[in-house]
Amino acid sequence: MFDTHSALAGILKAGGRDGARGGRRLRLTEVRGGHLAQVAVFPNHEGEFKECVRACSGVLPPVELYRGVTHGDSRLIRITQRQYWWISSSGASMLRLARELSSSTGTVTLLSASRVRIRITGSAAREVLAKGMALDLHPAVFEVGRSAQSGLHHTGIFLERVGEDDYEIYVPRTYAEWIWDWLIDAVLPWGYDIQVEDLSAE
Repeated sequence: MFDTHSALAGILKAGGRDGARGGRRLRLTEVRGGHLAQVAVFPNHEGEFKECVRACSGVLPPVELYRGVTHGDSRLIRITQRQYWWISSSGASMLRLARELSSSTGTVTLLSASRVRIRITGSAAREVLAKGMALDLHPAVFEVGRSAQSGLHHTGIFLERVGEDDYEIYVPRTYAEWIWDWLIDAVLPWGYDIQVEDLSAE
């Protein structure tokens, strides 16, 4: 995998700010160093596809749309009937799948360099995201482990709830600063800290 310069490196230097009543109740994190691939299966090749994915990732592809399965550092999420997102802190298993998956069975498209991963953490995270997304984010509906493709600030994004008060947004690299600026404005009333998490350093 190639190293990619952060699209947010410059604006992260501004740091966090206290909220209107003081304090910093939210945290915005750029998650660097992870790997992302879109994996697709062709019709009538589901059996071979599942076994190849299982051999490389450790898990069978999930059945339910927008619900992921996890094994080690690999997470597979079904995004359409025949497409999946594979998220991992290590790219070796993805490259293995790209080598071993027959071209007649499916495809592997590496997306790591084309997306920026941003995490928003804190008790007000859901309220912040609800300002800009046409999604029902109520905890009973959008549970931990649930994901969705949606729009934020006129930009297509992928959202996953990864913890009780933790959400991750995958943004096209070209629009990363645009979305980051929107988030900064949205979280300002609560105050926020800025953090960088580098998965490649783990």
